[in-house]
Amino acid sequence: MTTSPPSLEGLDDSPYAAELRKARPVPRFAAAMEADYRGTFLRDNRTLVRLSCTLVLLLIGLRGLEVALGRTVGGISESSPPALLSVLAVSLYLAWLAWSRGYERHYLPWARVLIPVRNCLVAAQVVRVAAHGELDILMLLPLLLIGPFYFMGLQYRTALLVVCLTVVSMLGAAIAFHLPLPIAFHTVAFSVVAAVTFAVGAQQLERRTRRAFLESRLVAELAQHDVLTWTKNRRMFDAYLPRLWCQAAEDARAVAILLIDVDHFKPYNDRYGHQAGDVALRKVAHTLQACVRRPLDLVARYGGEEFTVILYDADGRLVSSTAERIRKSIEALALEHKASRTGAVLTVSIGAAVVAPDMSRAPGGALQLADEALYRAKSKGRNRVEILDEAEYRLLVTGVFPQQLAETLRQGRA
Repeated sequence: MTTSPPSLEGLDDSPYAAELRKARPVPRFAAAMEADYRGTFLRDNRTLVRLSCTLVLLLIGLRGLEVALGRTVGGISESSPPALLSVLAVSLYLAWLAWSRGYERHYLPWARVLIPVRNCLVAAQVVRVAAHGELDILMLLPLLLIGPFYFMGLQYRTALLVVCLTVVSMLGAAIAFHLPLPIAFHTVAFSVVAAVTFAVGAQQLERRTRRAFLESRLVAELAQHDVLTWTKNRRMFDAYLPRLWCQAAEDARAVAILLIDVDHFKPYNDRYGHQAGDVALRKVAHTLQACVRRPLDLVARYGGEEFTVILYDADGRLVSSTAERIRKSIEALALEHKASRTGAVLTVSIGAAVVAPDMSRAPGGALQLADEALYRAKSKGRNRVEILDEAEYRLLVTGVFPQQLAETLRQGRA
């Protein structure tokens, strides 16, 4: 059973959807996304890279042992001991990196440099041995060509460069060591054909791998976002608030929760239609995201025409200025709303709660306080900001205002 790729319709704000719309043979992502892809690729292929590095190390080790035992052809050493020692050292270091804890950070930068060096040295030594009559060693050449593309964890362009350098090294060694012309011709011709074949296959494989990466990230992104407004969804808000609450309690920082409700939105939909309502919600969401940009802050669609904002390390002054900026910016959109009893344009009411998190209390109380503040903003005529702070928060009992206290707050502060 095959799974169809996610639809890209309406996902203009997703960087992954933007990349999926592009048609390139082997796409290169923006720097941050490319780093994420490479890290994912290395993690997914770690077992293969470990196995490949270990097998190469064993093969080079066995060849070094043969040379150490003094195997010769026609009284001339088949391989250069310094070259073999260099190849052995490179292979040992790559194998160590593949098995180390720093694999994801250090393997690829070193592999980009060391694998081309190793491949060129090995190709030259293979041709040198073949020039002395041991032609069966030429069977190792396909391994030098296929390995960079499929087994060593290299990206396509790097692997292509490695293979090109390997073929050039092979040709140079054939000339330098006087490999018989027919054998040299067939060896180089076979290597070029094999390299082209492996390159085409690797290009298609990397293209599919990159597309699969984008689709998986897009699916994960869709699970966290409200598709209409491209803010975080209620599920993400419910998961994020407790985590930030614990962090704020540990850091002794205040947290603010803003509940933003679009005023008279049902009459807006009834008068202008649901499509116009969707456009209005998107514009409100974009405005919120433009006003709330700090790393730990969050904008989410809470439900229907209601949004929520979490501000970390926020005092009353920051909350007041942010909430007023949001209110004024949305009013400045000048979206006509003739069905509103508040004004001629679309407006919002904002209720905010500013509390110092305590591990002995749940964040639901702060959310209830913001809801109480929103109720006050609506009851006082809408298109306004109301803020409740720590003093009101202490009146909460298990996250709910006692009815009499709540009524006192509503009447006494009207």
